[in-house]
Amino acid sequence: MNKRGLNIIFITSIYLYKKFTNIKTIGGIETNTKNVIQELRKRGHQVWEEEIDPNVPIWVQQGDVDIIAASTFDPLTFLKIIKYKKKAKKTTAIVIHAHTTVEDIAGNFLPDIKPFNNIFKFWLKVYYGMATLLITPSEYSKQCILNIFNSLSCPIHVVSNGIRIENFQKSPEYKKRFRTYLLEKYKVPLDSKIILNVGLTWRKKGVDTFMLLAKYFPHYYFVWVGPLNKNPEIEKASKLKNLIFTGFYKDIREAYYGADLFLNTSRVENQGIPLIEAAICELPIIASDLPAYDWIENGISGIKARTLKEYMEGLQRVMDDETFARNLSKHARQKALELHDFSKIGKRIEHLYLKALKIKEMKNKKKFL
Repeated sequence: MNKRGLNIIFITSIYLYKKFTNIKTIGGIETNTKNVIQELRKRGHQVWEEEIDPNVPIWVQQGDVDIIAASTFDPLTFLKIIKYKKKAKKTTAIVIHAHTTVEDIAGNFLPDIKPFNNIFKFWLKVYYGMATLLITPSEYSKQCILNIFNSLSCPIHVVSNGIRIENFQKSPEYKKRFRTYLLEKYKVPLDSKIILNVGLTWRKKGVDTFMLLAKYFPHYYFVWVGPLNKNPEIEKASKLKNLIFTGFYKDIREAYYGADLFLNTSRVENQGIPLIEAAICELPIIASDLPAYDWIENGISGIKARTLKEYMEGLQRVMDDETFARNLSKHARQKALELHDFSKIGKRIEHLYLKALKIKEMKNKKKFL
């Protein structure tokens, strides 16, 4: 362990995204970035964020930087990494939290057509290729990144984004406030059954599947919480009386504890933070059968579905059988605590930052041999 702690520049364009897209959160990347920075500081490391603090620390001015870290993938972040690396010492390592893959972005942030996918693939290859060490949230996202390289010159480590368990402790007020909100704004009766989804309303999040399920179960209310990405699918789905898009909701804990079931309909995920949050809040889960959800055991800690029929059967079973639903919730929470508790993950991230520094030092020594 470095006794003085590490000097870290953490570059992110999160606040720029929010400013130009007029949304209040960009989801798991933003949450994870905040958690990582908080944990590094807690462990005695100095972390400077240019986007938040315009006052440049002396150690940055002098180039005494151990790590340049980033969690976003845009050209501005890339240019800032280059800018600060030029001013830093030769042993400064670059750590990139690789949240983004071609599979995740295609059809969401960018059109899902071959020319755009090829350009983005090339961009990620250049961007991730500059790292000393990559950190990605799942084995699935790791494989997606490896697929764009003929050979990757830096190590890539899988570390769950995790969540801060202490921030999701149960309170009876959460359910009351969420139900009151739904009643006052959308006239949803207090005793209604609420099927919840959380996240950005991108196409690959499965808005169409969510809508079809709402049609088949008109006696339940389907509520999607998260920033709205207006498109024809949203407009069509919004016409259903039992389907509600709330947009951004300030305290997501109220939504989890105020719902009866968590329904994930995504077609692609690199990890899926809302699924973990729902598990911690002991909300029974029905989710798409995706590689990133391999920690969910079908029929034990959740229901995994590939077809509309499987979604429907799973939803009906969970809503009809309280004992089964409770058992799903119990096992999902246990697994989430085991794998996704950020208090454990923070130590792992610190270890990888120190490892990146050693890798860079070794590479520099080889240059002079």
